[in-house]
Amino acid sequence: MLVIQTANGNTYPAETCVWRTAAVSSGGYKLTHLTIGSPTIAVGAAPAAAPAGAQLGYIGKSGRFVAYTEPA
Repeated sequence: MLVIQTANGNTYPAETCVWRTAAVSSGGYKLTHLTIGSPTIAVGAAPAAAPAGAQLGYIGKSGRFVAYTEPA
């Protein structure tokens, strides 16, 4: 299950969020836009800018967050 973790440690299920990622020059990806909590984003509209430190990832078997992206 994909999740979004913010810098303060709050974790949200990714299926209730709208996000965008972008490639970074050093390799990998980071979140650029993020709207949390069952948003209704119109077609062609952009979600809000991602807060600093937000990451996309999953919760591993050990119960720890494992990031897919670099911090925003």
